[in-house]
Amino acid sequence: MTYNQFLNYVKEQSVYKIDKPEEYQATINHFVKNNSVELDGICLHKQGEILSPTVYLNDFYEEYLDGRSLHSIVAEVRATLFEEIPQLELPATLFDDYAAIKHYIIMRIVNYERNRDQLEHCPYLPFCDLAITFRWLVHKDSSGIASALITDREFQKWGISMEELYTIASRNTMRIFPARIRPMQEILRDYIHNPDDLRQLAIYDQTDFTLHVLTNQIHINGSTAMIYDNSLKQFAKQEDCDFYLLPSSIHEIILLRADYDIEESALLQLVYSANRTVVNPVDILSDSIYRYDHENNRVIMITQ
Repeated sequence: MTYNQFLNYVKEQSVYKIDKPEEYQATINHFVKNNSVELDGICLHKQGEILSPTVYLNDFYEEYLDGRSLHSIVAEVRATLFEEIPQLELPATLFDDYAAIKHYIIMRIVNYERNRDQLEHCPYLPFCDLAITFRWLVHKDSSGIASALITDREFQKWGISMEELYTIASRNTMRIFPARIRPMQEILRDYIHNPDDLRQLAIYDQTDFTLHVLTNQIHINGSTAMIYDNSLKQFAKQEDCDFYLLPSSIHEIILLRADYDIEESALLQLVYSANRTVVNPVDILSDSIYRYDHENNRVIMITQ
């Protein structure tokens, strides 16, 4: 079965035998996500509702090629569309009322080069090799979030300045997604249950080498916390030294004291390799690393 045949089959079967099928319309749409990663998804629109749940199908096709049954794939897609909280898409006209949504405008950092085409059509601010973009937070609960990029269309229609957009987005983001910094060992304990592994972790705890992880309280797009007012400054005051910021993904930043005897070239290679072997392409933030200069309260980009 070709890719297009697979998309059409899943679209037809996902809504097969549902109650009141005349109230639904299923479509296959093409999306350009973070880092210009292109995905195809099935969108399900119900009459009278504004938001449309979306499930991306590219990985499902790879699973099909690897031998997963179509029945199993369709069952999971249908469950996500009807029973869980999937991605949400919304019509652009909802952006028109600035007063109604301004308290839910947030900021997000992305890689500049990997998102260059998209950045040509939206307001952004440069930051090192990154870009600060702005989004409308549509949905947030324990299952995740849904947001939509603010483009030049909305920005021009609203008639506000870039300073106002950044100020309100910064304030909202820090309020809705507070920064969180935890020792790496503490995070690992949440996931490790094997006694032998816990003993090894206890040995590691006794060393002076400590990593911290900077993210937000829901661990989604938490790397943006690196540009929060005073988040790095407060950590530097606690550590009383400069430190490196290693972009693990768009979701978290690893913090490492700069007084450890580690070559910057080794840290760069570590991030570069992880981005090509571990991190999902849509989640990559940067191949660079950054050093926080605590005396001057500034972030310095370090590249190869």
